[in-house]
Amino acid sequence: MKNFVFALAAAMVICSCGSYQKALKSDDVAVKTAMIDTLFAKGKYGKSLALFEQIIPVYRGTDSAAPMAIKYAKALYEDRSYVNSAYQYERFIQSHPTNPNREYAAFMAGKSHYHMSPVYSKDQTDTYTALSKLQDYINVYPNGQYATEANALIDELRLKLDKKAYEVGKQYHRFGNFRGGYISAIASFENFIINHPGSEYQDDAQFYLLDSQYNYAINSFSDLVPERLAVAKKYYDTFANRYPDSEYKEEADEILEKIEDYYNSISSN
Repeated sequence: MKNFVFALAAAMVICSCGSYQKALKSDDVAVKTAMIDTLFAKGKYGKSLALFEQIIPVYRGTDSAAPMAIKYAKALYEDRSYVNSAYQYERFIQSHPTNPNREYAAFMAGKSHYHMSPVYSKDQTDTYTALSKLQDYINVYPNGQYATEANALIDELRLKLDKKAYEVGKQYHRFGNFRGGYISAIASFENFIINHPGSEYQDDAQFYLLDSQYNYAINSFSDLVPERLAVAKKYYDTFANRYPDSEYKEEADEILEKIEDYYNSISSN
């Protein structure tokens, strides 16, 4: 019985492959189109691409051009060929500006770029492109069918950029006095706080700005320490007011205590 089932399955696979090969070699566009539909129904999008490449030029300029173009872009997307799917969706928008699928294509173009966005530690050019494309969709379709998902993807991409910028500051902070690490960290965290106002890393950045300024101050020439510690004290006040329940509060308080101890020591001399 097992041998029979195996033989039957093998026969079906061979038959399926034979039909596909016949469709590839056929001069009948309808045969190729029917095979594409069959492959789509089975989720075999990658296998349909060779057929699409044969028939897309044939349909160009006809009433079937738009539906075939959107299916082709979908096949590329489902096959994770995101560079090509983004291109095809964007081309669809340009070629069929009044088509009902224009909104879908605009969203999927942005989503294709979203999948090209790398991990935060790498160059984020593709992330910025994805943000731009998704924001374009939101601008045109603020109440669109895919607006909720588009906004969620935008939030995710912005968080990645937040982490990238925050980690740059942390890297400078790790250098310490080496290569002017604290100076660079201060500038980096100040920029982060200004440029990423809604980030979940805001309290982290504010604390490490304080810590960087404090360490920069105490490692300065003695005549520069007071004024630089005064800046650190201002950073502490801002941090304490904004984030009274931060996980860094205890460490920040310890820094404040050291600053006050310093001022007490010089005032008693």
